[in-house]
Amino acid sequence: MRLIRVSVGIGAFILTASVAGLFAQAPAQGGAAQAGGRGQTPPPPQNLQVLPKDIPREELIATMRGYTAGLGVMCNYCHIQEGRGGRNDFATDEKAPKKTARVMITMMNHVNETLASGLGKTAADVTKVQCVTCHRGEAIPKNPPPPPPAAAAPAGGQAPGASSCNSELGIQNSERSGFLNSQF
Repeated sequence: MRLIRVSVGIGAFILTASVAGLFAQAPAQGGAAQAGGRGQTPPPPQNLQVLPKDIPREELIATMRGYTAGLGVMCNYCHIQEGRGGRNDFATDEKAPKKTARVMITMMNHVNETLASGLGKTAADVTKVQCVTCHRGEAIPKNPPPPPPAAAAPAGGQAPGASSCNSELGIQNSERSGFLNSQF
């Protein structure tokens, strides 16, 4: 049992060190960051379709780390990443999860914009929906069991205690399902 714990601990340390090494940056020399110790500046990100094309590299990496944490996945879930000597292509659209991620990011941005404007607040004053809001560390979000049936609604009205959140935001059920159906 102790041998298993030690092996798992060593494996976790090696994995952590490997991942940290992937994101570590060499100190700048001559005003430019060095890529892989070869004296080259890293190329600018390619094929950005949802994120700003001029996003600073540090912000892009932080954003991607947020996605990996929110979905409980590694970079190679969406990107071609075969390690040293293998193919490392972050721009390609070969993997379906990357295409899905773009749709989900667009949906998330739409929800955040609609939420702020619907509440009449600035975007800074509204809690943002993020990947982790629904995914909670799972690549495919788990659906919780449905709530118990609500009491019957009185004639012509809402059920007692029912939320009027959608009406406050001006979002109709048809709009919500229309957006989601058009995106998938």
